[in-house]
Amino acid sequence: MKKSLAEFGLLVLVALGMRVAGAWALGDGAPFGPDGTGAEAAVHLGGHLYPLHVFLIGMAGDGRTLSVIAGTLTCALLWLYCRRLGLGSTGGWMAAALPLAVYPSCLTAGDAPALLFVVAGATLATLGRGAAVLGGALALSAIAVKPVVLPGLVLLLPRPVALVGVALGLPAALPWLKPLTNPKADGGLLGTWWQAGGGTPPDSPAAVSAQLLGGLEALGAAPAWTLVPLAGIAAVGALWPRAARREGAEPAHRDRVGVIAAIIGLVLVAALFGERLAPRYLMASMVALLPWAGALLPRWSAALLVFPTAALLTQVAAHRSEADPTADVPTLPVLPLPVVDAGPLFDESSTEGATALRAKAAELATSLPNGATVTIERRPHGREGELVWPLKVYRPDVRFEIIAP
Repeated sequence: MKKSLAEFGLLVLVALGMRVAGAWALGDGAPFGPDGTGAEAAVHLGGHLYPLHVFLIGMAGDGRTLSVIAGTLTCALLWLYCRRLGLGSTGGWMAAALPLAVYPSCLTAGDAPALLFVVAGATLATLGRGAAVLGGALALSAIAVKPVVLPGLVLLLPRPVALVGVALGLPAALPWLKPLTNPKADGGLLGTWWQAGGGTPPDSPAAVSAQLLGGLEALGAAPAWTLVPLAGIAAVGALWPRAARREGAEPAHRDRVGVIAAIIGLVLVAALFGERLAPRYLMASMVALLPWAGALLPRWSAALLVFPTAALLTQVAAHRSEADPTADVPTLPVLPLPVVDAGPLFDESSTEGATALRAKAAELATSLPNGATVTIERRPHGREGELVWPLKVYRPDVRFEIIAP
């Protein structure tokens, strides 16, 4: 027991340290993360699409702090989940250092907090039938934080009664599923998740087949730092759970269906988004595969994941220091391998001169007359919000005219 508690404590410290270091490396300035500025503004203004994320930001104080805490707790709970299933503890250690787990935990975004709800629900489900139903409902509630983690629900499959909780909570979750069940082809990502099919679901077996093949191609083209080949290691781990036998807690055969579902989920997510597949969309499926990859690999192998994570963070940080020069980004050695295409990652989390835009918002808040109108050019991904949202918080009386660039 003492040995297990010591390992658990060390895991928490390592996971926290990785995320604090990553957040520091990315620098201070405008909130860095998908919809970070809008979500933080919604704490004061309300009206956000994902209210649970906004509530949690209000509790934590800011979105990045929330992500760091949530990411750390996710690693701790995944460690417990793996041990409860008899899969050893390597999966939890891998989550502490996996690039797709660390990077979202350093952003002002809903990905890491949403994943915490999924893993917390799955861990709760291992404690008994009643707890499993509650765990299923808790895991599904992640959709009110960010639906991107829905593929992680496969972690519930080793305890199938947890799906009762999912079914009970589904009616309340339906509004957040409309981009999947009732897509609007011209609504962007908020309107449809069927991006690979032009915004609508495939309408024939041939179209389904083409979209699935496109998903496999997208996975094959995924950046090296996403470590998609871990899915194959997880599949082998499900067939030969060496760690479980070593610790004398062989998992039930039905538990192994989770790894199959996680791999299928990985393909389906890639098939939905095709060429518009962002690496972070794979996060939930990849984390769900870690318990089984960890069943095959020794604990020390998790340390190898530090290198691609460091490459990811330092390359994105270097790009941010150039694109947003007034942000306070520390000067660090950049790890060149694996190569990271930092431009798209920066564009989904910020915009050029984002920190200067926020400073401009603070300046305008003190100088504009009552009821003034501010004209600003539209930016990709709605990033004119770096000026609009904080200024709305400072000055609710100000009106905005957003024009084409």
